[in-house]
Formats: sequence, C-alpha cells, structure tokens
Amino acid sequence: MSMSEFFPRNVRLASIVLAMFVLASAEISMEAQRTDAIQKRLRSFATDPLPNGVTREEAASFYKPDTLYEYIDGGADVYLLYDFQRLLHQNFRTPGGELTADIYDLGKPENAFGIYSAERSPRYKFVTIGVEGYRSEGTLNFVQDRYYVKLAASGAGAGAALDPFARMLSRRMGGTSRAPALLTKLPIQRRVAHSEQYVRKDPLGHAFLAPAYLVGYAWAGKQESKLVLSVASDSAGAKARLDQFVKHFQQSGECTAAAELGENGIRAKNSYEGRVIARTQGRYLIAIFNPPDNGAEILKRTARGLQ
Repeated sequence: MSMSEFFPRNVRLASIVLAMFVLASAEISMEAQRTDAIQKRLRSFATDPLPNGVTREEAASFYKPDTLYEYIDGGADVYLLYDFQRLLHQNFRTPGGELTADIYDLGKPENAFGIYSAERSPRYKFVTIGVEGYRSEGTLNFVQDRYYVKLAASGAGAGAALDPFARMLSRRMGGTSRAPALLTKLPIQRRVAHSEQYVRKDPLGHAFLAPAYLVGYAWAGKQESKLVLSVASDSAGAKARLDQFVKHFQQSGECTAAAELGENGIRAKNSYEGRVIARTQGRYLIAIFNPPDNGAEILKRTARGLQ
C-alpha cells in the first residue's frame, strides 16, 4: 500500500470515529437536558409557599429507571412496566409530625392511571383530587395527568396536613384531571365504581390482550361481569388478538362464531373462565367475561361508542 492510499483511508476512518463521538455526545447532552427538565418540573410542585405549618426538611432525592429499585426494591418492576420516568422523594415537617411526598412521573396520563389503578381497591375511601384519589389513616394517594402521588404522614396530628398538601400539588401540576378518554366511551350503567383499570401486561392472564382497559359491572343476584377493551394498533391487529382468543378457548373449552354479535363475533367458555362473548370494532377487541342476559346488547353498545 502506498502512502497516498494509507493516509486518505485513515483520514476517512478518523472522520467516522469523530462523527460517532459527536453524535454520542449530542445524545448524552440531550438526555441530560431532558433529565434536568423533568426534575425541575417535579421540584416545582413542592416549592414554597407550602401549606400552613409545613416546612421542608431536606433537599429532594430523585430516582431514575435504573435506580428505582434502591427505593422500592421488589416493587420497581411494576412501575417500570408502566414506563416510569422519574421519582421525586422529599420529607417535610408538619405540626406534630412528618410528611413524606413521593411523586412518580410515568410519562403519559394512561400510564399514571395504570399504576394507580393497579394499587387501589374499590373498597378504599375515595377523595376528589386529580383524576381520583383515596386516603386511609396516615396516607393519601392520587393520580393526575402523568403523575402518581403518594403521601404519608406520621406523628400525632400530622395527618391533618395530607389534604391541603395534596391539593397544593394538584393545583401546581395542572394537566388533565380526567380519566383516560377510552374509559368515557364504555357503558356507565351498572359499572362498579372505581373498578376501572389500565393493564399493560397479561390482562386477565392473557398476554395477547395487552394493553387493555378493564371495567367491572354488577348485576343483582349475579356474579360480577368484566368488560375488557383490548387496544391494538389497527383493525388487523385487533383481528389477530381475536384469533388468539379463539385458539385459547378452542384448546381449553369451546368457541363458536356468533355473527349476531357484530364484527367477528364469538361465544366461548371453559371451566375456569366461564362464559365469554367478544367481537372486534376497528382496532379494538371487546370482550365480556361472565356476560349478563343482555350482554349482547352491551357488547354492541360498547362497539357503537367506539366508532
């Protein structure tokens, strides 16, 4: 190889390496700016002025996806499943005790609602803060926009600070205070209050249904029904999910076509899941587990609401 061939080749190689270095540096810089912006916004929710009698005890701590396990070891995986972005953890003094604030940023409102709904029960004592909230002795949790807030008070009288502190955070967060839009399209009559869920993994034990919204419905003297709204990217994806649904019931029980239910309608049952009716509507798969006598009408009504 001549010197004239050697140097141009090395110049090209050096240029490629330099370009890769510049690109990597730019990506690192953009990620650092994004991190700073997220943490700055989270910090702004709990700045002065604070509710009467509440004072900041120490600086806020932040946790990222790769460090969340340091704070909630054993519980981090569920939060990561819902696309956890950042956690602000901060302690405050209150008259007669302490208050701890944990504010989780889940990136999107549906993810925040999803992790919140995974941890609450319809039996809790609910409060009207954000989209929804609940409280018990010494705790108050609520969801709003892309944030899931968990407050804990300890010490005599410290619980009195929970409500004003939560409402201060809610005002400063802004954003949406409504449940995910798809939930508003599902039937309201006979819905079990606070039963709504957004599940990103294995809804009712079926991986192919994810992600999906789940809602409970109650009927006098009968077992509760569960409506599942599985969200695919398009109509072909919804049909593919239905095909897997059919395969599952053919293998575990029985499944028959039911054209009267509408688009790709089926009726199925097995010994452990009971009866199910299902159909598609555009990019959605709609299923009702343990349907009532008028389940077919509910299925069609749900489909019309999604058109």
